[in-house]
Amino acid sequence: MSETRRPLGCLCSEVNVGGEEGLRTRVGPERTPIERHTMAMYARREEAWRPLNKYRVAAFLRLFLMCFVDVENGRQLHPVTYKMLKRTLITRIIPFICRRLVYTIDETFWIISLLHFKELDHYLINHLPRVHAGQRWQEIAYFFKEVEKQRKVEEEEKESSEEEEEEEDAGAMNYEQYRQIDPYYRDRDIC
Repeated sequence: MSETRRPLGCLCSEVNVGGEEGLRTRVGPERTPIERHTMAMYARREEAWRPLNKYRVAAFLRLFLMCFVDVENGRQLHPVTYKMLKRTLITRIIPFICRRLVYTIDETFWIISLLHFKELDHYLINHLPRVHAGQRWQEIAYFFKEVEKQRKVEEEEKESSEEEEEEEDAGAMNYEQYRQIDPYYRDRDIC
């Protein structure tokens, strides 16, 4: 069953989307992905007003991207909710990420994933250029650009070392084949 497909309102459509058991298991009103995500955040105590950590930041960014970027998520929210989300992003989330940046390639130490960064950066460029041009976001963007450069360098080094190993293996194999030739014929080829 597809996560993005929605029934059209008739029973045939419900059977097409949810299968035959979809008619039997339907309880109460259907929730939008945003509602399901916020309920899961509440159940896991991942609200943004609590002291922030990696998981709360990831949950907030997922909610933010669902509200602003993914347009197929159902009912529109109240304009005040959008303002609160933007304000929380600007005043709490971005400064927290900037303070907690760990300059390492290991992703387990990062507060924000590379995927969330790319989606959020794209949104900020198009819709909130002042926030994108701000010093804190530019520090975060610089960090991830350096990470991508470092990964490219590591990939190039890995490819070159693999090529060198293949050349060394080929040379060693040729030498072994040469040693296995009968010495009588080896000496004849030289003269």
